[in-house]
Order: sequence, then C-alpha cells, then structure tokens
Amino acid sequence: METSTAAKRGRPSTGARERILDAAIEVLKADGYAGLTIAKVAARAGESKPLVVYHYGSKQGLVEASGRAVAELITKEALTAVEGARTVEEVVRGVADGVDRLLEQDERLARLYFDLAAVSVVDPEVRRTITDVNEGWQRVLTRLLKNAEDGPPPGQVRALALMINACNQGLVLERIEGGPTAEWKRARELFIQSALAATAQTRA
Repeated sequence: METSTAAKRGRPSTGARERILDAAIEVLKADGYAGLTIAKVAARAGESKPLVVYHYGSKQGLVEASGRAVAELITKEALTAVEGARTVEEVVRGVADGVDRLLEQDERLARLYFDLAAVSVVDPEVRRTITDVNEGWQRVLTRLLKNAEDGPPPGQVRALALMINACNQGLVLERIEGGPTAEWKRARELFIQSALAATAQTRA
C-alpha cells in the first residue's frame, strides 16, 4: 500500500506537461513575455507551481518550449499549404498563403513570435530559441526550393530562402499593424514576383 502511494506522489498527472505548455502559450499570447509568470501558467493549466517547475524548470524553460511549439504550428500550416508544390512560385505562394491562414485563425501567434524576437535582442536565452526557430524554418524553405523543378542552383538556394523568409516576416508584421489592406495585398504580390525574378536571375 505504501509503495503505491509513493509511486502516485512521484508521478506527474497524465497530460500535465501538455496542459502546462498550452497554458504558457495562452499566457504569452495574452500578456506577452513580460507578463509570463509560473503562477499565471499554473493557474491557467489548473496545476501546481511545483509541477510547472518540475516539467519546465523556469520561466525561460517555458519560453523555450512555447517558442518551439509556435514554430511547429507555423511550419505545419505552411507545409500543408505547399503540399505537392513543384515550382518556386507554388512554394512561395503556398508559404505566404499558409501564414495568412494562420494569421486569420489566431493573429496572436504571430504577435507572440515578434514579441519574443524583440526580447531576444537583450536576452541570450530567448535569442537562442529564436535563432533555433529561424534556422529550422530556413531549413524547411531550403529543402522546398531545392526540390522545386525550376529552383535556383544549389549554391544560391540558402540565400534565396533567407530573402523569402525575411520578406515574409516583414509582410506579416505589416499585416499585424495595418491589416490585410489592398495596398498590403499588392505589396505581397510584388514580393512574390520579386522572389520569382530573383530565382530566374540565379539561373541565368
């Protein structure tokens, strides 16, 4: 009887880690990095503060896990949008469409990314998380462009992926600030055409 009680006491409840992570993301979306605390996450998750610390160690641990989870959501949406893409245009448009759909579902996810990116300027631990997220997305874009029928030469793939990623982030930030205006939509189309022109130039 004593062994069973001890085992239960030492074993985290089923699904607790996932509930805590979901709660951390919700707190970050609502209150930003500055407003994230162990107490808020525990309350939203319906778990104790010691259990939050058991699973994630600290606020930084929560931020790291949340940043990666958000990146996975964005990547999953983009990959779904480019499934079956065979050309650079299909890749670029698909990625842009996937990000747009994610913004329409929950714009706070993108706001959270930019909040963490701003904090990363002064916080080395957050910077590592954002760097890892960006490098992961860069690898995805590089693979997609490398496999495209009309993709750039191997030596130019990473540079093109970097350009697409940077421009996409700028467009997302503009959409967050001003919404999907007619001018924004024209700018988005100009970005796509510029990416296609840049790709063609690398093959010339």
